[in-house]
Amino acid sequence: MNLKKHLHIFILSIFFVISCEEKISDDQLTEYKSTMDVRLGHLGNAIIMQGRLLDAFNLRNDRSDEDHFKEAEELIKEHLKSFGRPDDLRNIKIPNSAKLRQVHNQLIEASELLIAASNALEDNAWLGGSVTFAEMNLEQARVNFQNAVKIVYKIEDNKEIKPAMEYEEYDVGEKPDELDKLK
Repeated sequence: MNLKKHLHIFILSIFFVISCEEKISDDQLTEYKSTMDVRLGHLGNAIIMQGRLLDAFNLRNDRSDEDHFKEAEELIKEHLKSFGRPDDLRNIKIPNSAKLRQVHNQLIEASELLIAASNALEDNAWLGGSVTFAEMNLEQARVNFQNAVKIVYKIEDNKEIKPAMEYEEYDVGEKPDELDKLK
């Protein structure tokens, strides 16, 4: 009897803990938005521009030393600077909420991933190598950003965020056979 009672209490406790996902109060969201709203715009712009730059590089990588390519890289760096360096973002005072801290950490990770993607693209543009690392980092940064925005701006559209795509790795100079992908 005693064991049955303890088991029942244990099951109810687990159910209570699982069902009590921490909610972020409206005041906490408003405070966080006032701190991060403009910054999030810069991060979103950096993600979009980095994606377009990678697409342009994949179409014609021989043009990566042209001025407009370099200017785009500089614009991305400026957007990331305006968003904030990862160590500065860690020091921002945000409301005391574990869920909001998790969202903030996703945004910091997105910034770190974009910095790594920019560096990888810049390095590989000169070497003529693969930009798979940059593409993977950009994709994960996109997912982190979209998840965070959905929570911060309380977007309840019942749509799932597309998971990060997995890119194939190729050796330097290797060109994928597009017909193999169609099978």
